[in-house]
Amino acid sequence: MSMIQTNCDEGPRLPHPKIMLTGAIGAGKSTVVQAVLRELGWTTPAGFRTHWGGQERGSAELFLEAWGGIPQVIARRDNTAAGFPYRLDHAAFISHARASLLPCHQPVVLDELGVVELACDDFVTAIAQLFRAERPVLAVIQQRALDRWLERIGRDAVTELLTVDNATREYLPRHIAAVLRGAV
Repeated sequence: MSMIQTNCDEGPRLPHPKIMLTGAIGAGKSTVVQAVLRELGWTTPAGFRTHWGGQERGSAELFLEAWGGIPQVIARRDNTAAGFPYRLDHAAFISHARASLLPCHQPVVLDELGVVELACDDFVTAIAQLFRAERPVLAVIQQRALDRWLERIGRDAVTELLTVDNATREYLPRHIAAVLRGAV
């Protein structure tokens, strides 16, 4: 098992775990999240997933979809954008992302947070607050954006920081489900 950091072993398990999952592109982060959701029987937690709308990674549009919701375009490819070839539609992103977090009685699953989402300070602030709230959180963070997200959220707010790779992909769904089951 390849854990980057875990604060859970340093004392009693917190009632509202905040789990971050990271790993290389294609490591299976979303696959682990899907397995956790199946194991827990969660079909519509609060939160969202981002995806390419059934197209190849790097397609023209990036979608945000609340669990059980309808995909919404939040970013479009823009090769003139400095540093990253997508331009975020801030209004659409804020509207759909914030709405997905509103069911306050539900645990939160975010698949995924990356470079694009960091462009929206209001949203990053809301996620940092979520990591301090009385709700369990499972968040996938792109490896290339991990340090920036940890800086904004605060490393102390994360109870487990786990890496998905070939050695951990099979183990992590059961481990994460057990941690979240104990908190809900």
